[in-house]
Amino acid sequence: MNTVLKHKILVLYIGLNIFAALLMVLHKSNFSFDVRTIYSLSIYPLQNATKNISQAFVKLYTGITDIFVLRDQVKILRDRISDLEGTALEYDELYRENIRLRQTLNERPQDEYPLEYAEIISKDPQNFYITIIINKGSAHGISVGMPVIAYQNGVKSLVGKVIETRLYNSRILSIVDQRSKISVMLEASRTTGIMSGQSPKSAQAYLEYIDRDVDVDEGERIVTSGMGGVFPKGILVGNIFKVEKKSYGLFHDIYVEPIVLFSSLEDVYIIKKIPDEEVLELLSEEDENTEMLLQEGVIN
Repeated sequence: MNTVLKHKILVLYIGLNIFAALLMVLHKSNFSFDVRTIYSLSIYPLQNATKNISQAFVKLYTGITDIFVLRDQVKILRDRISDLEGTALEYDELYRENIRLRQTLNERPQDEYPLEYAEIISKDPQNFYITIIINKGSAHGISVGMPVIAYQNGVKSLVGKVIETRLYNSRILSIVDQRSKISVMLEASRTTGIMSGQSPKSAQAYLEYIDRDVDVDEGERIVTSGMGGVFPKGILVGNIFKVEKKSYGLFHDIYVEPIVLFSSLEDVYIIKKIPDEEVLELLSEEDENTEMLLQEGVIN
């Protein structure tokens, strides 16, 4: 028997003794050494690992679901905040509107004629607001030719006159429109003239027929003269901001800055004064006679 074989037999002998000792220990400890026990011992680590992985996936899925739920909740809250901000802006606008209307009502003094309050619903900024649409019409007793005024900073000032009416809307011709012709006078000297608009691109007016012998200063106020059958007397129109005093001709070249700031004008009052038709007819006849005389060369 060679040496290698001896070593194998020795190792086998020692292994059998260790196995026998192990069986004796397990027998004394009442350990049930069957196939089920061996399977449980072998499969337990795999089950434990699978359980841990499953729990990890459940937590991950729950976390992802929570993220989507939170995202939806955040969107709902953002929409709600946006709605509340819009509501707050509306309340703020109503609050400012309420203050403005209260100031307007407090600033409005008693007038000789009944007044009808109206809001501006349309104006053309490209033409310096020369034509204005308001939300009152014939259903409210508004008729063509009625004067229109505004109260800004407590001052009653002229806006224009009604030139067209519908049932619930009217069109106003402003004092800076080229078609507008208003009889006005210098507040200091009481000299009368005719004021008209300059151009669609200008917010100023031009005052004609003021004799060049009359002393006119920049800053002097212009008011309605009461002549012409349309506008009551004494309504503030504007201030003179430029005077070209010529050494020739009969009249000054005078430019007027309206009191009304058309860019910020939001509401007006219509003076329910029916134009004097007889005066208007006489003026119309006078204009026709003057034009005829000019054509015949009787006057220059």
